[in-house]
Amino acid sequence: MLRDLVILKGTITTSLCVASGLFFISFLLRLRGDHELSQVDFASVFGKFYIILGILFTFSIFKEAHNQKTNHLYFSLPVSSYERITSAWLSTVPVFTVVLTIIAAIIGQFAILIASMFSETTFHLVSIFSEEYWGAVTFYTIVQPIFLYGALRFTKNRIGKTLLLVLLFSFGLMIYNFMFYGILNYSYDVFSGEELAYEAFDLASKDFSGIGQFVFIGIVTPLMLAAAYFKLVEKEV
Repeated sequence: MLRDLVILKGTITTSLCVASGLFFISFLLRLRGDHELSQVDFASVFGKFYIILGILFTFSIFKEAHNQKTNHLYFSLPVSSYERITSAWLSTVPVFTVVLTIIAAIIGQFAILIASMFSETTFHLVSIFSEEYWGAVTFYTIVQPIFLYGALRFTKNRIGKTLLLVLLFSFGLMIYNFMFYGILNYSYDVFSGEELAYEAFDLASKDFSGIGQFVFIGIVTPLMLAAAYFKLVEKEV
């Protein structure tokens, strides 16, 4: 973990500086209306940059492994594939989450201070934790292994190819749910557009939300972590 952070310190420093500037501008814009930075405001701004930066950071971790000039140094380190994957996950999920949350909280408090000096904003403490905040963290934690696998699986255009893979999988899951829903609810004449059909569709959507969560949390997330591990083993060989 320390080696990765040292090698990427320039990229990380620049990214955090850019993120800090974007946080500051976004928080100031949120303070224009009611002159208060609420939990929802903080989570909304944080969530957008958190997921984007997290994905970019994930792809930067294994950049050295794809470089033909330096990959022999990376794979010659006296560590196992399990340790590599574990350190990559720890760096890009819990450590990244804590660091970016602290930076966002500091920038948010600074934005409140500046706004209170030049506008009607009353100085108050920034409120960090909310249902929306934990929702963003949970979502990123669930989908991050997919991009971790993509960072190892693809050599060129890694982000684009991984996003295409995610879109295709999501589209396939949507078609599957749509067909499954139609089979289970055919007696309601669900495609007629009548009120009963709309009600059946709403109920089915609520039912399938639980299945979707199980698929991503119970199957896709550990499956992608395992796939990333075996892909790294393959590259070492």
